[in-house]
Amino acid sequence: MPLTGSEASSMKSPTNCGVCGRPLVYSTEPKTLACALCGKTASSLIYCPAGHYVCDACHSRSAIEVLRQVLGATTSSDPMAILEQVMAHPAVPMHGPEHHVIVPAVLVAAVRNAGYPVPEGAVEKAIDRGGGVPGGWCGSHGDCGAAVGVGLAVSVIMGATPLTGKPRTLALGATALALSRMLDEQPRCCKRASRRAMLAAVDYLRERLGISLPVAEPPRCVYVARNAECARQQCPFFGA
Repeated sequence: MPLTGSEASSMKSPTNCGVCGRPLVYSTEPKTLACALCGKTASSLIYCPAGHYVCDACHSRSAIEVLRQVLGATTSSDPMAILEQVMAHPAVPMHGPEHHVIVPAVLVAAVRNAGYPVPEGAVEKAIDRGGGVPGGWCGSHGDCGAAVGVGLAVSVIMGATPLTGKPRTLALGATALALSRMLDEQPRCCKRASRRAMLAAVDYLRERLGISLPVAEPPRCVYVARNAECARQQCPFFGA
């Protein structure tokens, strides 16, 4: 039975189970569980050892609301600065599928704010499509959702479909470049992946699409204490 009232509103763990705070299980064998928030049943590789489960849509809801607010107000064309602003909000957890939405939406908004043409409703398209990229893909499917977000952003900007040869190829190339920068032999970190994806995107947009965006140096990472698997000195953003 899904939680209601104060039980539902109390799920605020940024790293572990949002219901009870226990460390999550990352399994290779799926379990069929009901979401503690909406009651929807799904098969998942990520769940609480006590049997709690929160679906990706519920997990991401608060963070995406924040994302929409930030992108609706910002005039910045620096995608890294916008990314850091969104990720710093308390509603954005340490890890999770939210980042698969944040990366493409921030990129599209930055391109729009820089004065380059984007399709009508492009930011919302990026948000909607990013919401379809499940959590945990880096381990279970061999494809980081933040890297997918870069290709997704290029697809939205270029109006790519499976039948548009060059735009489709450009979108695939964007994902490939971003994914190539994730190969660090470290456990997942959604903050590290999002930053790497954004830096790859800036290079790709400039070199392949002629879109030049300013980009700030990532600040010293402030998420170390929240990430039990932090790569520390092996991460380019540690102590930056």
